Amino acid sequence: MIFRPQIILSLILFMLGCTSLPSLTQLTGPSPTATPPLSFATPTVTAEVVPTLQPSPTITLSPQITSTSPAPQVELLDLSLYRQAMRPQFVDDVEQIAATGASRYYIEATLNFGAPNSNNQPKIIGSEQIHYTNKESVPLNEIVFRLYPNLPGYGGQMEIDAITIDEQTVKPTLEVGNAILRVPLPTSLPPGEAIDINVSFEATIPTQTDEGYNIFSYTEGTAALAGFYPAIAVYDDEGWDREIPPTYGDATYLDIALYQVHLTVPTAMTVAASGSLIESQDNSDGTKTLTLATGPMRDFYIAMAEDFQVASQVVDGITVNSYFPPDLAEGGQAALRYAVDALALFNQRFGPYPYAEFDVVATPTTAGGVEYPGIVVIAEGLYGQQGGFFEHATVHEVAHQWWYGLVGNDQIDAPWLDESLTNYSAALYWEEVHGTEIGAQVIDSFFEEPYEAARENGGDRAITGSVSEYTEAQYGAIIYGKGPLFFNALRQELGDELYFEIMQTYLARYKYKNATQQNLIETLEQTSDQNIASLLETWLETR
Repeated sequence: MIFRPQIILSLILFMLGCTSLPSLTQLTGPSPTATPPLSFATPTVTAEVVPTLQPSPTITLSPQITSTSPAPQVELLDLSLYRQAMRPQFVDDVEQIAATGASRYYIEATLNFGAPNSNNQPKIIGSEQIHYTNKESVPLNEIVFRLYPNLPGYGGQMEIDAITIDEQTVKPTLEVGNAILRVPLPTSLPPGEAIDINVSFEATIPTQTDEGYNIFSYTEGTAALAGFYPAIAVYDDEGWDREIPPTYGDATYLDIALYQVHLTVPTAMTVAASGSLIESQDNSDGTKTLTLATGPMRDFYIAMAEDFQVASQVVDGITVNSYFPPDLAEGGQAALRYAVDALALFNQRFGPYPYAEFDVVATPTTAGGVEYPGIVVIAEGLYGQQGGFFEHATVHEVAHQWWYGLVGNDQIDAPWLDESLTNYSAALYWEEVHGTEIGAQVIDSFFEEPYEAARENGGDRAITGSVSEYTEAQYGAIIYGKGPLFFNALRQELGDELYFEIMQTYLARYKYKNATQQNLIETLEQTSDQNIASLLETWLETR
């Protein structure tokens, strides 16, 4: 996630006397590269912008809901659909991840927009079957789910109709504002053993949100469905993750899983989602059912609108899709260009993106952008810009596909592990695509100035805190400003060759896993084979 300029860069904007960052692409001056330049060949265009959809009548999908759909009973051991969501050279990742005991989600969901001119809020009605394996070293007596729509920052309401485990009905317990669901197991689950969990659920989608970033909503004709399904929480060294995040910062902390989603929506809707579209089938009631599948991903996100246009390109064998409303076509093409260039760069510098597709979507989010596996959303309000914060936000979210997506971490307790590294990765993009002079200006404006302003106002903090340890202003200055400066200092001390070797090693070690601060530090020390204790103390431990 990246905040809009008025949040994380407000101090800069006050100094500049403007409401948005100037377009850095308009800056002039010599731009030699500090590292060997990368070749960005123009990708093959595989799809043109689709014509604007004609308005269609509002479709009523059973507005009077009396019960949820029965939970499905399906065979989840067939891995063929998941393989279709991977680039050919990475299809074996599916088998390897399945062999580790990664959960497999089979979700059936219907989006119900309610009767025309009614006060009924949109709902998503669904059921899921999860093949869950105890990957821990101790027996488990319960499973904990995260019900993200019930968090204050989401503003929705999710209800659970029924849960069965291996066809035995169980009675769950709601906790912590109904955002945590504890599910007792009929019998203790030993390490290495698996169960099938079936859940029927219904979630009300808000049409107006007062807190958070408008990430679970139906506003301005766009449905944004972050966390629309009950998700199994992470079990780590502290046990089941039950932490409730503040309304600022990211909220999710999930394990890698395999997803198969069957989504029913009005036929006129254009849908963007994690993973790949496997099949689309029209139904007789004016709806269509999409079959979607992912490779190993740690979440599943959906966005849709009737008026979405789509522009696509292929880079490094990855189909990149940009979704946008018709009045933002120029910005939609720019977002596509930024995403393509960023993917090409990060593929070379960090390691290959393994999935067949990547999507960037314009939504009414109040953040600058938000990351999800295989798909990112960018604030519609930025699409009128060229370059500047629009470009930075897009590239930042692309970089999250490596730092959060492939290498996971606890985004609530250790946000610097993904946000700080991601924001510095975006600075690398500026340097390599636009030249070192522009890259240096980005570091000064986006990192140095917010951090120095925080220091001068007594807001300096260590970068290793949890989200709740910072005020919202401190969170922006420290995690998005000071944190990237640590990675810049590391690169300056070690040099480019060693720095990028560290990043590639970090990815190789923790791809599809959750990394900790200690994991990153060990990778830094072991790969560099240098004494960086002073650097670590200065940046990680000193206020």
